[in-house]
Amino acid sequence: MNRRRLVQTAVAAGVLAGTAPLASAERVRTPRDFTGPFYPRGPRNQTSDLIVGEPRTDVLHFGGRVMTPDGAPYAGALVDIWHADPNGRYKHPRDRGQGELLEEFLYWGEAVTDANGAFAFRTYVPGRYAARPAQHIHYKVWFARKEILTSQVYFDELGGAKGFARSSEAAALQTANLVRKNDNLTAMLDVVI
Repeated sequence: MNRRRLVQTAVAAGVLAGTAPLASAERVRTPRDFTGPFYPRGPRNQTSDLIVGEPRTDVLHFGGRVMTPDGAPYAGALVDIWHADPNGRYKHPRDRGQGELLEEFLYWGEAVTDANGAFAFRTYVPGRYAARPAQHIHYKVWFARKEILTSQVYFDELGGAKGFARSSEAAALQTANLVRKNDNLTAMLDVVI
């Protein structure tokens, strides 16, 4: 884990716990990335817990903060995520594996940032699929019903962006570390808008 990523992870974890202040140093904006072909159709699941019932595999607690470049929190922003299940399937009519979807997994959800700009989701680690072997979570950030960012997050321990991000700098800003505790995994990401 590089030093910058270690600091980001520690700060994000502290903010989610309500213990770390937001620093005032200028931050690089999170790069935009592709929405992809499987953006959910219909109304979003208005929950940040994408697992209903008993999980079949490791649970991922994915969270972080949405902030401005000067570190001010983006309170009241809606973070909208969607991703493949652990088997690499999306809940979308264009994904051919609709008969293989997991019943306990919702595939997309949303969370609203708190006063510190923090958000949190309970989900699965996204699976690989042939067209895009880099495991990733897609997300959009909305404020006052306006989309202000579309991007993706990759995971160092799962191979990172592997050339799928738009640039090497973008890959570093879009990559989070997975931390394992028992049967749970945690990943934190700062989103700078």
